[in-house]
Amino acid sequence: MLLTKKVEQLSAEDLRILEETRTHWGNVGLSVAEADTNGSLSGIKLAYEAAGLKLPGIIIFLQSPRAGATAVRLLKSDLEWPAQLDPSQKRVWDDVWKQCVRQIEQKIGIDKWAEVRRSIRKEAERIVLDKESIYIESRVKAEFAYRMGIWIWKYLRQIAGEPKFQQIRTEVEASVNAKVQEQVSNKVLEEVFQELVPAIRRQVWASIGEPTRTMITTNNGILAGRQTWECGFGHLDSSWIAYYDFLRQIGVDCTTPLNGIKKLTESCGWWWPYEGLCIITGRPVEVHRDNRGIIHNETGMAIKYSDGWGYYAWHGIIVPEYVVLLPEPIDVEMINNEPNAEVRRVLIERFGLDNYLKAGNVLKVHQDECGILYRMNLRGDEPILVVRVMNSTPEPDGTIKEYFLRVPPNMLRARQAVAWTFGLTEEEYFPLAET
Repeated sequence: MLLTKKVEQLSAEDLRILEETRTHWGNVGLSVAEADTNGSLSGIKLAYEAAGLKLPGIIIFLQSPRAGATAVRLLKSDLEWPAQLDPSQKRVWDDVWKQCVRQIEQKIGIDKWAEVRRSIRKEAERIVLDKESIYIESRVKAEFAYRMGIWIWKYLRQIAGEPKFQQIRTEVEASVNAKVQEQVSNKVLEEVFQELVPAIRRQVWASIGEPTRTMITTNNGILAGRQTWECGFGHLDSSWIAYYDFLRQIGVDCTTPLNGIKKLTESCGWWWPYEGLCIITGRPVEVHRDNRGIIHNETGMAIKYSDGWGYYAWHGIIVPEYVVLLPEPIDVEMINNEPNAEVRRVLIERFGLDNYLKAGNVLKVHQDECGILYRMNLRGDEPILVVRVMNSTPEPDGTIKEYFLRVPPNMLRARQAVAWTFGLTEEEYFPLAET
């Protein structure tokens, strides 16, 4: 369906498509399916062509955005010897050079590649003879592989060229958007944007993308430094891609240049486009969320990729592994010694607020007929205030249950605190009975 006039209002059918589009791209963003290699390659080809760029000669597939970011750092570094890398970085080093062997052979030609191999082999034989005084084939093969990795990484740095994300995403989208505005009114575009982009972004990027980006920047070891984001986010780009996909479905005919990025969004995870090569990564294999859609897992990683990288989260708060897996029981000392305030709150939640208050040093702030207000001061964080109330209805065995209700730190009186839990002011709260 092609438009015959400018869109000034969405029809009932358009609104139905809008709803389906939001659901579809929300699911794409949360997908844990294995990366589609052929779809990714097709997407790269279309994306480069739309930007007027030549297809890169080297395509590298890695399993996680962490591995992709590590490869980008290695490209930008002058590191020559992989012995300085930590084990996860060394795995990326080896994974990249090994999958580039055949691609480089095709790129430079069989004869040139044979010459490179002979040169590296002779160097490996010389080094082994110097060290061992005798020829040992297994040592020569190991030295050959080591030297081959170094040669390939030098080659990749030479041919990588400049990042091309600005041209592929930003410039192409700007061109498409200018034509979109000729076919659709600003009022309708704003309506479509507000119905699709913020909702999917909250569901996908805020839930998974932002925490993942945070964890990538905090785990860089010897390659630590300023991280640049000249990359596409694959399935996590689903919010803004949904916007253009909906316009395509209602007949806007100028979104074709974005088909490559759309294909990548449907096929893979993060991707880094350069002039001479492109790095493509996989989607997570596990995404765990709580009933509010926030990343959370009580028994393992909240986000996990197929290479084993991932991170732990408790109701949206990124936490160290031990907080979730708990190699030993939580106690007050462990909680008080935790330097991170957010992690400390998670430990308190797991330990139980009432248990923490009973075991810790609490100050009685105020007491009246409604209950008792307690305060506990925490290092580097706002104090915990709770009001202790008694259930006025006895249990079947005659006992009276007590409850500790957390309240804001600005509470001064017990009645005020209890009233707050009902959404009332202190003056409004005069219960006949509490249950």
